[in-house]
Amino acid sequence: MRTDLLNRISSMSGFRKTLLLFGFVLLATAALVAVVKLDFSKPVQEEQIAITSLAILERISDQYFVVTKSIYIDQKSEIVVDTGSKWSNFFWGQTVKADGVIRVDVGVDMSQLTEKDIVVDQEAKTVRVDVPPADILNASQHGDIEVESQQGVLRYVLDNDPNEDHNRALEQLIAAAKESVRQDSQLFEDARDDATKLLRLIIEGTGYELMVGDADGE
Repeated sequence: MRTDLLNRISSMSGFRKTLLLFGFVLLATAALVAVVKLDFSKPVQEEQIAITSLAILERISDQYFVVTKSIYIDQKSEIVVDTGSKWSNFFWGQTVKADGVIRVDVGVDMSQLTEKDIVVDQEAKTVRVDVPPADILNASQHGDIEVESQQGVLRYVLDNDPNEDHNRALEQLIAAAKESVRQDSQLFEDARDDATKLLRLIIEGTGYELMVGDADGE
């Protein structure tokens, strides 16, 4: 009995020694892996904080999307149809009335932005972007267009109606709607502010502060 007990204790002690040795090996391996990872991570971190005009331009190209302000205008126009014009001949010599809702989208298009429009100050941690002014990016028919003449009222439902009379009326309505929108300078300022807010989110993700400049250099 006593001999068996001593044998068990001796055997258990050896097993514990093996576990202890195995534990030291694992600990040393983990420490070595940590040192290697730390050493290799240093140049990667240095590359991540290298901010250049090109890097900012690529970031804007990847993350910026046009934020538009859409205005719906119930536009009415009177159109003098000259003889021999592209309108149908039964409109010739008449003054027709066109009526329809036109959607006008105002925003800032960054697609023409270049490296020259971006200045990075590494010491001050700032990025200056010369933001283009807001402009009308699109104008389209929204709903029906009605054209009233001496012959009655014609209704054009689709914005891709192949009828040339529809196209002439739509062109006139869009031109008038654009002119009306351009009279509202505050609308364009607000659209540019919205674009700037999005740019600020994109730039400040790099740890730099956005400084906004004008595309004309002011």
